[in-house]
Amino acid sequence: MKSLRSIIFFAALATLAACNLEKEVDIELPEYDRQPVVECYLEPGKPFRLLLTSSYSFFDPFGLDSNFLEKTLLQGATVTIAYDGQTVTLQNIPTFESDPFKIYNYTSPTIVPATPGIEYTLNITLPDGKTVTGTSTMLPFVPIDSIRVEWNPEQDTLARMLTYITDDQTQENFYRRLLNYSSLDSVPDQDFLVSDRISTTELIAFGTGYELTEGDTVFNAIFHISRDYYNYIESVQLAVFGNINPFAQPSPIKSNVSGTGNPLGIFTCLVYDRDTTIIMR
Repeated sequence: MKSLRSIIFFAALATLAACNLEKEVDIELPEYDRQPVVECYLEPGKPFRLLLTSSYSFFDPFGLDSNFLEKTLLQGATVTIAYDGQTVTLQNIPTFESDPFKIYNYTSPTIVPATPGIEYTLNITLPDGKTVTGTSTMLPFVPIDSIRVEWNPEQDTLARMLTYITDDQTQENFYRRLLNYSSLDSVPDQDFLVSDRISTTELIAFGTGYELTEGDTVFNAIFHISRDYYNYIESVQLAVFGNINPFAQPSPIKSNVSGTGNPLGIFTCLVYDRDTTIIMR
C-alpha cells in the first residue's frame, strides 16, 4: 500500500511539473507626466546657481547618450531669486564646477551673502507659463572645533578620527555629515543626517571606526542644514532604498518647492565647514 501511495504521489508531481504554470500579464500603466526638478543650493561666497531638469519615469530608458543633456536639462525658463530688497536674475547659461563635479544651467555672477537670517525667495516661470516657487533662510555657520586622530591601542597600524562641533542648544538644529576618503568626487564613506536632539550637551562628536592608516587623506564636512533639507535628503534616501527593496514601502520626495508646475526638488542655503586631514602619527 505504501508503495502504491508513493507511485501516485510522484505521478502527481510529474503531472504538475509538466504543466505550464507561467502566464504573461500585460499591465497598462498611466502615461507618466514629467515634472520640473529644482536643485538650488545657495552657498555663501559663491555665485547664485541653479539646476533645472525634467524628471524621468521609472521605466524610461536612461543613458548617457549624445542627447542626454538636451533631454534632461529644462531650458528657456525665467529664474529670479529675491532677498533683502534685491532681485537677482539667473541667466540660462550652463556652467560646471570641479572638485566635486557639479553642473548648473542657470547662473548669475552675483555672490551669495553669508549673513544669517536673510530670507531668499525663488521664482521660476517655465516655458509653458507654469510657475515654481520656494523660500529659504540663511543659517549661521557652525565651524569644526577640532579634529582628533586616535590610534588603536590593540592594533596600532589603524586609527580613527573624531570631529567636534559646538551646537547652539537654544534652538533645534539639523546637520549633515559627509566623509570622503581619497577625493571629494568619491562615494562618501559616511553620509548621514542628525538632529541635535541626539546630544544632551553643546559638544557634538562625529567619529569613524578604526579603519584609517597612515597617509590616508580624509575630506571631512559638517553641514548646518534646515529642516526642509533634512526632510528632503531623508526622503530621497528612503526612495532609493524603496527602489532596490521589493518589500519596502514607496517613499514620496518631500520637496520644499511648489507651484502650478507641480515641481520636485529643493531650494536651500548650504552652510558648511570642510577640513582635509592627512592621517599622520
